[in-house]
Amino acid sequence: MESAFSDPLRQWIDRLTTTGWLDPETGKRLQEATQSNASPLFETERPPLIVAFFGGTGVGKSTLLNRLAGEVVARTGIERPTSREITVYLHESLPTAALERQLPLENLRLARHRNPNRRDVVWIDMPDIDSVEEHNRELVLQCLPHVDVLIYVVSPERYKDDTGWQMLRQFGHRHGWLFVMNHWDQGHEDQIEDFTRLLREAGFEEPIVLRCDSRENLSERKPDDFAKLEEILTRLVQNGDADRLQQRNLQQRQQEWRRQIENLLAPLEPEKLGELRHQWRTIWRSTCEDLEPALEWPARALAQEIVGKGQKRLRQVSEDASTTLLWDRWSQNHLRDAIDRLVLAANESGLPSTPLKQALQPLRDHLDQTLIEHVQRAVRGALSRPGRGLRRALLWLTGVLRYLLPLAAGGWVAWQVVNGYYLGFTGKHEYFGINFAIHSLLLIGLAWLIPFLLHRLLQPSLEKVAENGIRQGIQSGFEAIEQAVDQRLQRLQEELQALQREGTRLMDTFEYTPPTPASDPSGLLKRIFLHSQQKSPGL
Repeated sequence: MESAFSDPLRQWIDRLTTTGWLDPETGKRLQEATQSNASPLFETERPPLIVAFFGGTGVGKSTLLNRLAGEVVARTGIERPTSREITVYLHESLPTAALERQLPLENLRLARHRNPNRRDVVWIDMPDIDSVEEHNRELVLQCLPHVDVLIYVVSPERYKDDTGWQMLRQFGHRHGWLFVMNHWDQGHEDQIEDFTRLLREAGFEEPIVLRCDSRENLSERKPDDFAKLEEILTRLVQNGDADRLQQRNLQQRQQEWRRQIENLLAPLEPEKLGELRHQWRTIWRSTCEDLEPALEWPARALAQEIVGKGQKRLRQVSEDASTTLLWDRWSQNHLRDAIDRLVLAANESGLPSTPLKQALQPLRDHLDQTLIEHVQRAVRGALSRPGRGLRRALLWLTGVLRYLLPLAAGGWVAWQVVNGYYLGFTGKHEYFGINFAIHSLLLIGLAWLIPFLLHRLLQPSLEKVAENGIRQGIQSGFEAIEQAVDQRLQRLQEELQALQREGTRLMDTFEYTPPTPASDPSGLLKRIFLHSQQKSPGL
């Protein structure tokens, strides 16, 4: 059942990590936590009650386990490798394949018994929680998710140990707790009262605090509560409290996962990306307003170069953008600063910056190339079709009239000459004289000169055409960059909305709680559970 909850959670965490919304280190830690919580240590129809001894160095955890077992199953004293070993004491019929998958074999020591009365209980002697070795704490944290009851072992001189209290505060709500003050031969009743007071202040209404004297010499042992400890563990199994403990453990983990999802979703608000899109428009337009005046002179200089050297110069623009007349390092840095300001705005809003950087980095690295490409296309288009539509139409018309009108005038003059010669030959008309010739030449000349001059007047300056093309290219490049960034922000917003919806669905799934009987026939559950977590002097 538990994997049905944890598998979708791990997949969701993996998507958060791969998309950059969750940093890899946190993602790996959460994956390991959910993985360790997901699988039971024993693959049996009715899992045993798992009881672990928990405490600092020298409090006698291993001695207690040996006393419960009636034999030496955990090494004690100088022989005990406190930072390297987990001792598990279990019935010989229990399979250990799942346990060996969950816990590191190199740090695991198994001790089996044949006592049928203890078949349903597994004892774990965990490493010391206050060891200077970090590996020790890691072993404890690997064990904790699988434990149903923690026996917190203290000594009279160390029951206010800070490390133990910190662990209690962090993990107290996950398990049932029994408290043992070991080395009771060195203790006093006022220490029991003080320890009980601290536990009440920590959130236990009626904590079970037991006294134990586990010295090897039976005759020297002070009367203690060891028999009561065995009785409590037996009652937990016989009254069905073990099932309730395991159900509650699952409930607690689901609540932790729900809180974890809430914490992960808290900074991931798609609405912030919507606000960021508005901020981007403001940032970019401000950048363009700063750049456009600064590019006026370079645009004129580049236009002169293009007209003077033709398309060869235009190709050089894309080959070495940093050395062209149009583009320099200042302009390039100014554009990149706009992207950096956007990332900074995302950080200030509480959004993770990694997805934004991943989405915008390729665009940021090629801002100058994007603008140069737009300038190239615009200049080539402008030079191939100079002027506006009406002007181009008039240019075409005057270009045609330059040839058509002189030809028409010449044809008319030729017809007049032929017709006049015919009429003069027949005597009906005099031959044309010098005046006709002069006027004919003037007519033909004017028919050519007028459209020619109009065509020249209408023809735009190539330098102006190139300059206008450069300006249009810069403007279209600015618009393309603005739209490209906005589209990336929109995709990120849609991606984040999908992750948020999935996270919300997971939270709804974790609202399910296994049925827990309202009755508590043994009365133990009320006493071993942490009901509230308050600050206490020892915390």
